[in-house]
Amino acid sequence: MFRSVVRAAVVAMGLLGSAAPLHAQGYQIRWDNWFQSTAYRGVSLDSIPAGDAVIGDGGGTYSPDGLAVRCLNGAAYCTYFGLGPETRAAPVVSTLDASVWGFGVPGLKLHVKGRLGTDLTDTGFWPGTSPAAQLLEGYAEYSNALLTVQAGRTNVYSRLGFWGLDGGQVTVRPLNGKLRVSAYGGWALAEAAVLPITSTDLNPLGEYRPDQREMIVGGSAGWSIPAFEGTVLYQRLILPDDGGDLTTSDRGALEAAVRPGGGFTLAGGAEYDFGQGLFGTHNVQATFQDPGNWVRVVAGQRRYRPIFPLWSIWGVFSPSAHDTWFGAVSVHPIPGLEVRARGESYSYDTGNGEGSGASPLLEAEDSGWRWSVGGTYAALRLLTLDATYSADHGPGASSQGVNGRITVRPMQRLTVAVHGGYLERPLEYRYWDAKVTSYGARVDFQPFEGITANAGVIRYDETRERPDEGGAEWDHVRFTAGLTFVFGSAGHRSRGLHPAILRVPEMRRSR
Repeated sequence: MFRSVVRAAVVAMGLLGSAAPLHAQGYQIRWDNWFQSTAYRGVSLDSIPAGDAVIGDGGGTYSPDGLAVRCLNGAAYCTYFGLGPETRAAPVVSTLDASVWGFGVPGLKLHVKGRLGTDLTDTGFWPGTSPAAQLLEGYAEYSNALLTVQAGRTNVYSRLGFWGLDGGQVTVRPLNGKLRVSAYGGWALAEAAVLPITSTDLNPLGEYRPDQREMIVGGSAGWSIPAFEGTVLYQRLILPDDGGDLTTSDRGALEAAVRPGGGFTLAGGAEYDFGQGLFGTHNVQATFQDPGNWVRVVAGQRRYRPIFPLWSIWGVFSPSAHDTWFGAVSVHPIPGLEVRARGESYSYDTGNGEGSGASPLLEAEDSGWRWSVGGTYAALRLLTLDATYSADHGPGASSQGVNGRITVRPMQRLTVAVHGGYLERPLEYRYWDAKVTSYGARVDFQPFEGITANAGVIRYDETRERPDEGGAEWDHVRFTAGLTFVFGSAGHRSRGLHPAILRVPEMRRSR
């Protein structure tokens, strides 16, 4: 039934879009086209006969060419990882986002958003290009100051994630918008995807996926006043079954923000998995924003716990949660100059209790830290300078590097940027320490109102170091290009927006 609704909405939109314009009919269309040529080179497993292995000066086992190999007792072959072949991809993606309104019913709008994607090479390397055509959204909407109703393929964005559904959702905003109540339901798409969970394009989930589509129901209630905002959310996924419906996900969440004044904000939230009886991710953050916009300070804590659907096998492995403490400060000492710094530390659960990833046979690092410092200078009329240094030290690996960008705008419709960076990434317990230098440029040009074109090129000079003879250098170039068209029934900003948007008080004041 819901699939028929989606098809009907899309067909109706096409017919109405091609029909003769009605009184005050309007439309807004955005067409994005992107291309890039990229390359990847990983490692590949190889072997030599065990009889060909030699013992090096340090006691290790090597191939006759000096590559470190692993030889198990009694095995006929010794294995090693060598540099894999270069794999190139050239994905092209075209996205059309269109809305049509003005059918004689104030507040009625038809909306469709679709994507075509393919890889111009035959490697099959680039993800997300199958199926080639995807319907991201396709719904009919009625909206006024109190009510918004959508029917068709629509999406729900919340603390519980990104979910698509073939069905509908309703939002009511009584008390002049201070209270907001929403409900939605229909046939679910996979989390963070626009495909049903039964689609073969969602491998490698393979045989662990349900054999039929889930149904999704959920809703939220929120209150918003000048000093406080709060929201309660709930969502359940159900797998229809002849012997009784099965719940595959049952989750809820709370989030709130308090603004006592003086530039201070305290915000946070928490999630709970009713199906497993576990608290999920929760966080709290304090922010100070100087009223004069000279200083901004943020400090907070976040605990992340991965949550999997009840049909997934991954929850059996007790995925480990981790805690993060973070802080950031940005200062504007003079007009046009921003100096910023950010730091955080994190640690994984180490106990043998529920939700810990500890192993009684292994002792390993369970904590790490990362920090960065940078600045942006944008006081010059045609020139913007930006640079950042960052460092990261975690279990098994670390990195440190610097990157910078110079942006020049010689004319209003033309922007040219050159950028470069350097990164070192040493590893523990593994080979292939890498050092990468990158440099490139990008041009953005708007030849006409509503048309934007861009093109970019970046070169990577990469050295992969090993203590044996397996080191290598890999240099390659990547290209990008894009073309965007935006057009509508009127050039004026307010006339190009949907009437329901203009009913929002903030939008009316900004006109």
